[in-house]
Amino acid sequence: MSDSIVRLALIGSADDIGLKCELLQRLRDARLTVTADSMQEALRDLAEFDAAVVSCLENARCVAEHGKHVFIDAPFADSFQEAETLIETCQRAHVILAVGGLTRHAPACQTIIDRLSRGKLGDPGLLRVHRWCTDTKRTVSSTIFGDIDLAIHLFQTTPTEIYAIGRIDHSYIQIHLGFPNGGMALLDFAQRMPTGQVYNSLSLIGSKGAAYADDHQNTHLLFTGGNPAALTSNAGTGGLVELREFVNCIAHGVSPTVDGQTILTVHRVTDAIRHSIESKQVLHQRGGVYEPA
Repeated sequence: MSDSIVRLALIGSADDIGLKCELLQRLRDARLTVTADSMQEALRDLAEFDAAVVSCLENARCVAEHGKHVFIDAPFADSFQEAETLIETCQRAHVILAVGGLTRHAPACQTIIDRLSRGKLGDPGLLRVHRWCTDTKRTVSSTIFGDIDLAIHLFQTTPTEIYAIGRIDHSYIQIHLGFPNGGMALLDFAQRMPTGQVYNSLSLIGSKGAAYADDHQNTHLLFTGGNPAALTSNAGTGGLVELREFVNCIAHGVSPTVDGQTILTVHRVTDAIRHSIESKQVLHQRGGVYEPA
C-alpha cells in the first residue's frame, strides 16, 4: 500500500472519538472515509476502509476478525487475558494492532527520551511522576498504564520489585517500582483534587544529568551541570504522533513501535500492582512471575 492513501474508519460514540476525528483530518497519507457510532453501522461500509480507529475492545476484535487493521487507546482491556486475546486475534488475521494514548508519545516525554537515548543523562536512576486531577471519568488504571509503559521504556527492562498502596479503581494510588542496578520509579496519582488544581509533573534523574517536565507541555528543563537549559519540544500531541505511525505501518507493512508483547508486559505489571495493594506486600519478580518474598 506504499503508493496509496490509507482509508480509515472511526468507530465509536461522539464523546469517545471526537478528538480522534480532529486528528485524523490532519494526516496527509490517510483519508477518513467512514464514521460510525456502532460496529453494526461500520460493517455496512466494510469495503470503504482499510483500517479502523476504535474506542472499545469489542469493536477492535470485530474489526480485526474482518481483516482490517486496528488502532485503539491503552489500556483497551481490563486484564492480561483480554489483551492477549485481542493480540492473538490480530495475529491470526495478519493485521496490525497499534496502541495509542501512551505517555511515551507525549512531546515532553519524547524530548526526555531523546536526551536519554543520546547519553545526555547517563543511566536512568530515579523517575518521579505526579498526576493530580479532577477528571473522575478517566480511571486511575487507564492513567497509570501509560506511565508504567514509560517507566519500562526508560529503564529498558521490567521492574524486579513492585509495591503499591491506594485504590487502583478509584481515587488514589502510589506505586513504587524497583529496577535492576538500583533504578527506581515513583508514580503518584490522585483524582479528587479541588477544581482548578490539576497538576502534572515528570522528572528523571540519571547518572550524568536530570530532566524535568510539567504542565507547560512544550518547555522542559535539562540539567547536566552548570546552569539548567530549557528545551522546547515540537508542537503537536502524542495522539497525532501515534496515528501517523499507524498509517505509516499500514502503508509500508512494518510493525508499530509498541507491539503486543509490550502491552502484555504492562498488563502483567498492572496485575502485580493490584496484587500488591490487596496483599499489602512487596512483590518480587521470579521467572517472569511477581510474588511475595
